[in-house]
Amino acid sequence: MKVNIKKFYRISEDFKRYLVSDKKRFNSLKKLYQSNKKYFGKKILDIACGGGVLGFILEQKGHSYVGIDINPDMINSAKRYAREIKSKNKFIIGDVTKKKIAGKFDTITFLGNSLAHFTTFDFVDLLENIESNTHKGTYFIIDYRDVVTILFEKKWKERMIEKKRGEKVLSVTKGFDSKKGEIIKEVFNEAQKKKVKFVHAVWAPFILEPIMNLSGWKLVKRKPAPYWQGWLEVYKKR
Repeated sequence: MKVNIKKFYRISEDFKRYLVSDKKRFNSLKKLYQSNKKYFGKKILDIACGGGVLGFILEQKGHSYVGIDINPDMINSAKRYAREIKSKNKFIIGDVTKKKIAGKFDTITFLGNSLAHFTTFDFVDLLENIESNTHKGTYFIIDYRDVVTILFEKKWKERMIEKKRGEKVLSVTKGFDSKKGEIIKEVFNEAQKKKVKFVHAVWAPFILEPIMNLSGWKLVKRKPAPYWQGWLEVYKKR
């Protein structure tokens, strides 16, 4: 099931949480950069970049940055901010499993549990599509939710009510697609009187690492990522 990402982030999430104006996100990514500085080369490709927050942090440190995201709300916001501060960062609207990107990069980042929107099939397509953008020694930094452990420990919430932008949002698990490895959910925004269906892909280290290995990437770092109930991992292109 394909998800309308723009609609999802307007109804279920607040896309403004992914912009540079969100201090919590800015500080979180700044800390991530500082803790993994040695893996950030000169040229960075940021997949599912949202509002490009990482790019504005990296630019201050002398890195060259390209961000790609399928959500026009986020990319347009990033472009507006870039114009305001005369940033040289480049932002692209597109599906990273298909969109061709020019150039080679020293580091590829895929952060913020964006992997939840990608099945294993999508992710393989992504890796194949960006193969020409890598070189021997390119780093791939990714953080994601370990859904297998959450399900095993019975911590998955099948029904959840949250406040988003002060609006009441009800999230309900509707089913599971074992062929694709997706949990199917439905969200209802009470204030907007709107529903949106979406999926949360199932990932865990034993799923991700073999896919990366088969695509020529070697794991060089793995550490817990408590916020996502998952992992932060760094791979290096062989």
